Amino acid sequence: MPDNSYQAGEMAASLARLRKLSDERQAELQKQQHAAGPSDDAAQRRTEALDSRDGALVRRAETADRRDETQEQRETLLNDRQTALDQREQLLDRRADEDRHA
Repeated sequence: MPDNSYQAGEMAASLARLRKLSDERQAELQKQQHAAGPSDDAAQRRTEALDSRDGALVRRAETADRRDETQEQRETLLNDRQTALDQREQLLDRRADEDRHA
């Protein structure tokens, strides 16, 4: 039975090597995660800050669009009033001319 004990010893040694490799790999992964963690957090904060800025820019653009629309409406109203005043002025001028000639 020396053959079985030899195989058992080899298997035990192989398992020990696998455990050691697994532990080393696990330690390496934890190091990478720990090292990547802060930079990932920083990247996440930068992304959130950029998203916030984008949101602020969108809100500013929407506000500017509403302000422009309101300004256009005011200008249209003022132009309509000016047109009405010009028409009244022309009417009054015609009446004044008629009164002079009558």
